[in-house]
Formats: sequence, C-alpha cells, structure tokens
Amino acid sequence: MFLDGKSKDLLTMKQNEDEWIEYQNVMEDVARRSGLDKSIFYDLRGNHDNFGVPVIGGSFDFFSNYSINGQFGRKGNVNSVTLEVSLWSLPSGCGFRHKLSF
Repeated sequence: MFLDGKSKDLLTMKQNEDEWIEYQNVMEDVARRSGLDKSIFYDLRGNHDNFGVPVIGGSFDFFSNYSINGQFGRKGNVNSVTLEVSLWSLPSGCGFRHKLSF
C-alpha cells in the first residue's frame, strides 16, 4: 500500500492523515491474519513520508504516528535490507536458502 498524498484533483500535494489511518488499519489486519508477531514487520520511511513534516516525531509526522516502526519506537536509519527466503517445495524434495540484499 502506497500513500501518495495527492488530492482528488491531482493539483495539491500534502500528506493525508486519513490515508495513514487506513494504512495503519491495513497493517494491523495483515499482522493479525498472518498470525505473525507484529514486531517482525518493518515499514521503511520513504522520501515522501517526510513531505510537509517540519519535525520528525511531531504531529504532522504521520509515519511516526501510524507506522509499525513508529508504534515500536524504531527511529534509526536503514542503509540496507537483507531478506532470507527458504524454498522447500522444489521437485524431489530439495530445498535451499537464498539471501537477497537491497
């Protein structure tokens, strides 16, 4: 889910708190339905998440207010992400692990 901050007429750009509330609700639902602990989810702040935010952690910092990272107080910068994937459904029962870095 992406929050684009565009008005319906596409003429105005600003963060929309209603979109962030919807984002929070969707992420809560994803965590609940998956049965996974919400703390394993990690949402990354994008450049548009700082758009119109005078102070990180302030009332207009909707990422800090509505993201999973904000709920857990995660404030550090992320320089890289490694995703480890296990595939065990290959023919003949073979499996392997693969790491992806971004």
